[in-house]
Amino acid sequence: MLDLTDVDEVTMSLLAPPARYQGLRRRVVDQFTVLSANRCRLSRSVNWGPLDAVLTEIVPTVDGARVDTSGRLPAEVGVLVPVSTLSKRALVAFDLLGPGGSDAHLMPYGTSVAVQGNLVARLAEAAGVPLGMPARRVVDAISRFRPGRLSGNYPSLLAPAGRPLRLEALAIYLDRGSDLAVPMPRLRRWGERVADTERVLATALAEPFDALSSADTLLLAVGELWRDPDVPDGLDLDAIEAYLDAFAVWIDALVLAGPPAEPVLTTVAEYGRRWEALAAVTIDPYRPFLIKSSEELKTILARGRTVPGHSAPTSGAGPVRRLARWRAPLHPAVLIDIDSGGTGSYHVSIGTDDTSIELDTPVMVDQFGDPVPRTYIEDLQRNREVFAFYTTDARRLPRCRLVVGLSVSADVGRVTAAIGILMLLTVILLTLPVTLSPDAVAVITLPSSFAATLLLTRERSSLAAWVLGPAKSGLLVLLVALAMLAGARAGGWHAPTG
Repeated sequence: MLDLTDVDEVTMSLLAPPARYQGLRRRVVDQFTVLSANRCRLSRSVNWGPLDAVLTEIVPTVDGARVDTSGRLPAEVGVLVPVSTLSKRALVAFDLLGPGGSDAHLMPYGTSVAVQGNLVARLAEAAGVPLGMPARRVVDAISRFRPGRLSGNYPSLLAPAGRPLRLEALAIYLDRGSDLAVPMPRLRRWGERVADTERVLATALAEPFDALSSADTLLLAVGELWRDPDVPDGLDLDAIEAYLDAFAVWIDALVLAGPPAEPVLTTVAEYGRRWEALAAVTIDPYRPFLIKSSEELKTILARGRTVPGHSAPTSGAGPVRRLARWRAPLHPAVLIDIDSGGTGSYHVSIGTDDTSIELDTPVMVDQFGDPVPRTYIEDLQRNREVFAFYTTDARRLPRCRLVVGLSVSADVGRVTAAIGILMLLTVILLTLPVTLSPDAVAVITLPSSFAATLLLTRERSSLAAWVLGPAKSGLLVLLVALAMLAGARAGGWHAPTG
């Protein structure tokens, strides 16, 4: 077997394929299953075409001798294949399968950092702005930083959503998390020096600001630079400042290079938020193959006006409807982030494990919460329990969000609504100044027993409990009000006088 897992030329060709290799990743299938109000399972299948054309261009060495790949390749080749571009978060219940159900091994995070740095260097070379070693160390530091270092260990340092980290918080993090004490005047000077660089990277990625992205907040990467084992010994504050200066100068050169350098800027900015998951697999280079992965994500739920700042719907929205200016005040929804980038086809389906929960037709919005003007969807399937669509159009938005409305099934909804209406009418009746006998009060308060039963009934899942939360809270308020009014009636309120 020919082992190319140490030769990242193949991996980089798959991450950023030249024009002649476009379409090697033929199809991506994502299946989202909302398990509960806290957990969502993502199962992904990636179909790759034969890699013989790429592999024959790679000439590895074995025991110092070059392997001749100009003829027929071996029947089995070990390669590193991109699985997915993941956000920088801890993996939960992650599972990976190679071709035909064979073993596939997720490479360590450090390996991904090295490959990502090599990819950036290759793209920069092609743009005519080579990546020098000092700037390369900062690129690696950006890739290496994980938000959990700060958010998990020092949550008190976090700023409100959408706000930058305070300089004092950065100083505390570098001191506690990286054993790097930086005086405030120097840290302030570093922040001023990289401010323009941060704006360039943010503009290149065109996504909302993220204070925990090491590209949006470059000083977060300083701790990783300090700990980088490949940086020469004797690194001090002056040396770190020189590395930051070299990186800022390199970014300025990329800006001057114009459109050819845009992929470099975008890639560096993205590696501040995400990382490339790479799998070591054994493949037949002349046959298509399939990589499967699954993981559990945090369920993102919203209620009411789920996406602010959008415009009113217009015509031509396609199969996925456009977002109206206001959703129903208490309408619950689950937010699904999808990554459909690439030239191959993309399939996605959304469903739940709870048959009492039904799905509305999703709304597709971009990273900023604005409706996607063109969805480029070619086919879809939808019912009350599953929504799925398919697209092959390369103009589709690489990253977007589906806002999927949730509701309980009709039988549960009708019963809950009927009991709620009866309870409301009962409360209204008890507040009217009419004389009611004790027997009449007992009869009209009968719906309270149904409401109490409904409140005490455990839902099938925490998702159903969350969807029904406002309705049950309303029933509880009516039940308490009914009990108080019945007690007041029994005490003589609204009783006839003299």
